[in-house]
Amino acid sequence: MRILTRELVERAIKLVEPAAEEILSASDMIWGPEWVDGRVKVPGLEGIISFYFGPAMGWQEAWGEEKDFGEIAERKLRVVEREGVNTSIVVATKPWQLKKGEYLYAGGAVRDGICVAVSGAKSQTDEAIAEMVISAVVMLALLETEKRLKEGQAQI
Repeated sequence: MRILTRELVERAIKLVEPAAEEILSASDMIWGPEWVDGRVKVPGLEGIISFYFGPAMGWQEAWGEEKDFGEIAERKLRVVEREGVNTSIVVATKPWQLKKGEYLYAGGAVRDGICVAVSGAKSQTDEAIAEMVISAVVMLALLETEKRLKEGQAQI
């Protein structure tokens, strides 16, 4: 059985949720909305895993035109998957790599094929939350590896 499973990724997301929600409650880390939509894609798993952190709130006029954070996160996810680097690096060093419909927002992160994108807060906050999810996935994968080795299950 593979190390990275949908259940492992979902557990990682749950572990990050309380810290992410604390971050989203800090006014200097958001620009308006107190929630984010996120997307995860990992090697060997079909499809995208979606998540949502923060309170369910309606859009406020003061924030301007309503944005679909889920769609923006999916576009950020495509960038990190294609480019192999965080969106902040793409925006800062090679924005010409962005394709029609993609954004000059950071918020996507990638490590060893594990891609996570978040949208809804400030770009730096989005990307930090994405990194937190990746770190939790990696931690759980390494712990699962250790467990299997102790149990004598060295073959995938």
